[in-house]
Amino acid sequence: MLAAGHPDLYFELDSFSAVMPRHWKEQWDKDPWRGVRDWGEGQAVQLREALNRLAGRARRKVWPEYAELQCEACHHSLSKAEQSWRQERGYPKRRLGDPPWNASRYAVFRQLVYQVDGETAQRLDADVSRLAGLMSQLNPDHDAVAAAASSSAVLAERLAQRLAAAPYDQELTLRLLQRISADAENIAGQGERAAEQTAMAMDALFIACSRNVKLANAEAVRAAINGLFQQVENPSGYNPEHFARQMHKVNALLH
Repeated sequence: MLAAGHPDLYFELDSFSAVMPRHWKEQWDKDPWRGVRDWGEGQAVQLREALNRLAGRARRKVWPEYAELQCEACHHSLSKAEQSWRQERGYPKRRLGDPPWNASRYAVFRQLVYQVDGETAQRLDADVSRLAGLMSQLNPDHDAVAAAASSSAVLAERLAQRLAAAPYDQELTLRLLQRISADAENIAGQGERAAEQTAMAMDALFIACSRNVKLANAEAVRAAINGLFQQVENPSGYNPEHFARQMHKVNALLH
């Protein structure tokens, strides 16, 4: 579908459940932090399934598979070389011209992983980093990709189970909002899809927080998060410096 020109697909469980309302009533009094739980579990399952799909494609040697790559690495607004943030940043861990892997499903989720299981987070960080290096080659080693993706998928499944039983509260939610927004340059530099995941995550977490806690500057925080969505309205014209600057605005309001 992507090779035929279909736009890239992105998803985040809690945000999409709000936009397309559930066909049932949630009893928030039984689990007031249900939105955070849905976000966390949804992120873990999304990552697990993406890694399993990648491993399967690699074993079948279905390559290149455009759905695994960052679309806007090619389909972005053209500009003069001196005005290109991509050329200014350079092409770390890959050769000029090789499309980068789309690792957006982990860019934000890793902050939650570090909160609930630091040891597994370090292992998953290393595995995903190695996988990103393999995938950001024009013709990667299929067996190595399959092995790395499968290993990461096992860790993602373990985290999904852990997150399903984990306690969620105000302290964790506020800490996540602060940690994600503080990771501005790292997330923004990973591209448009990582920025979209960040905007949806910040929105979902803030809605859960607002449902249970009265923040004195809630209106200002809401406006700043809305500003994140404005930065990703046109993925082809995305600018990581502008997005990171907006994330810092959100972060300053959360302290």
